Amino acid sequence: MRARFLGVVVTDSWRPLVEAHQLTFTLPPTPVAVPVARRRVREAIAAWPAVLATPEAVDTVELVVSELVTNAVRYAGHQPIGVRAQLSGGVVRVEVSDASHAAPKPALPDKDSEGGRGLFLVGVLADRFGTTPTGSGKCCWAEIEAAVPPSAGVVSASAPPTQRSCT
Repeated sequence: MRARFLGVVVTDSWRPLVEAHQLTFTLPPTPVAVPVARRRVREAIAAWPAVLATPEAVDTVELVVSELVTNAVRYAGHQPIGVRAQLSGGVVRVEVSDASHAAPKPALPDKDSEGGRGLFLVGVLADRFGTTPTGSGKCCWAEIEAAVPPSAGVVSASAPPTQRSCT
């Protein structure tokens, strides 16, 4: 599906997987990509049945997406940015791919600086995060435990691990 949001063409897909839900879309590397990515991921998560137990968990996923997309916009050049969010086995995995081969460098910013806190925040909020080199650049990813209530019936102890598309 192609849609327009704030003048940006967004290409996305949503498809249920076995015990998984997934959203994939691309964005141009412009500042408007950040709110578009936040909105798309929040809408997808809201459509997934019994995904996250608390509003705070949804906010966490949204903030992680925001920080990873912001970094891609700021440092990745002029190629499109890929965004993927997936729920599988009780874990939400967020991936942001860009054309830069440079690995991000998490650091504590100076207290007076206006930026530089993105990866620090991702590290604090996510249960796991990292960067995977790809043939066309890199993929920054983060995993957040979804805290799905046991009564939801969508997570089992033998659920497959989150599927990774960063290759």
